[in-house]
Amino acid sequence: MEVEKNIKIVVEEYKEANASCSSLEKGASLEKKYSITKESAKEWDKTIIQVVEGESLIEDWYGNENPIIYLRKTGKMSEKDFNFLTSLEKKDATTITDEEYSDFLDLVNKYNKKLPRKFYLAVDRMVRESFVKMENPSNHIKNVVATQEEWEQIVAFSQQNDLSEKDTKKLRKILNKFIKRNEFYDERAWYNREISDRVIKITNIDAKENTTSLEQNNVNAKALYIAYPEYFSTLDKWDD
Repeated sequence: MEVEKNIKIVVEEYKEANASCSSLEKGASLEKKYSITKESAKEWDKTIIQVVEGESLIEDWYGNENPIIYLRKTGKMSEKDFNFLTSLEKKDATTITDEEYSDFLDLVNKYNKKLPRKFYLAVDRMVRESFVKMENPSNHIKNVVATQEEWEQIVAFSQQNDLSEKDTKKLRKILNKFIKRNEFYDERAWYNREISDRVIKITNIDAKENTTSLEQNNVNAKALYIAYPEYFSTLDKWDD
């Protein structure tokens, strides 16, 4: 089904933290969430990978590759940054100074903020298509996947001309909940969206007995992207 030409694409980008905040203040929430310590600073690569992957909704946010490679390749991690980080791994964690640790937290937060969180919101299309009689991903999500409260929130989002950062986070949480549910993917609804090798592929995985939670989540995530390709990054390259 073609996307109506008058559908507005709303792009929400996360902004850099206020420059007046200290590095510890900016990194405080991530520090607490991921239990970051000076030992984490010594193992900087593992820590940054964990945070970047943990804070990303989809792999496309870090190029579907190792986050360190992505950050370096895109220039988000400068040579100066890299030299500083590699110097930390040569130290004993107990010898890392408070200033060095503060600088490390600042970088962790900076890389997280610089991820290209262009959230192409599909809520307008979801709501419009939910009224179509023929089965499709949107009316399947409305009728089977979403709770009444979740769907009412999506409808409310679709009626706004823009979304605040707080609203974007709410939508992100809702979508994350959707793709974790076994009932998210429906073969008929998605075949009505497109008949392709990638839909056949996820259908075959979904039909397996004793599908693992990881496999199911992978199927559902890919199904979400297939359902709304104009709003999410294309997944022509899948890392299974």
